[in-house]
Amino acid sequence: MSLLAGKVVVVVGGGGGLGRVIGATLASGGARIVLAGRSPDKLESAALEVSAAGGHVLTVVVDASDEQGVRALADRARATFGEVDILVNCAGLARPGSVGNYPWDDWQRMQAANLDTVFLTVREFIPRMMQRGRGSIVNITSRAGLYAPARAAVYASAKAGVIAFTRALNGEARARGVQVVAVAPGPMDTPLRWAATPDFDPAKVIPPRTIADLVFFIVTHPDITFEDPVVPMSINH
Repeated sequence: MSLLAGKVVVVVGGGGGLGRVIGATLASGGARIVLAGRSPDKLESAALEVSAAGGHVLTVVVDASDEQGVRALADRARATFGEVDILVNCAGLARPGSVGNYPWDDWQRMQAANLDTVFLTVREFIPRMMQRGRGSIVNITSRAGLYAPARAAVYASAKAGVIAFTRALNGEARARGVQVVAVAPGPMDTPLRWAATPDFDPAKVIPPRTIADLVFFIVTHPDITFEDPVVPMSINH
């Protein structure tokens, strides 16, 4: 029997380099997948990969930093597949730069893409998970939120917000039967990575499938309790 048979999964950032791999990986376990993101073309391409993995898929074009958009996403997901069992947040934006000349508009965009999306989607889906006494939420953050590299103060602050949010929420949610975990990878082999730091050493990036496999493990083992709900990942060379 497939480990995720009948489960409904919402992947926010589902058209991106990591989101599409997570969607296909969870679909291979029998889950029904809702891919949410801002680019119709990327979502359509990702949906083909999910279908090829054997999953039923719905795409929803949405800006997940918009409150009304997130509410509409939830309504579409429930109307199509039923109650949502698993939420994976992997939307994001990266723009390195020194704080002294960092544009205010870019600061706001970074917080919206990396932190607001997590808050709004979790706020939308977790109450009904708690009412049912089960569910899993996985927030993809970054090791930058733990170790704050130079020239990444804005990005790191947003990802650190996701880490703190996850840790605090886990304490509240666990008592109601809901699993909340954050995965904090090092640099990944995704278009977002290469757009932000094109000169990064390719030998030091993590394949998206490695992250997707960890997410699969987490959501198929909801009774496992992590000492710290934030799980860092890196590749040693």
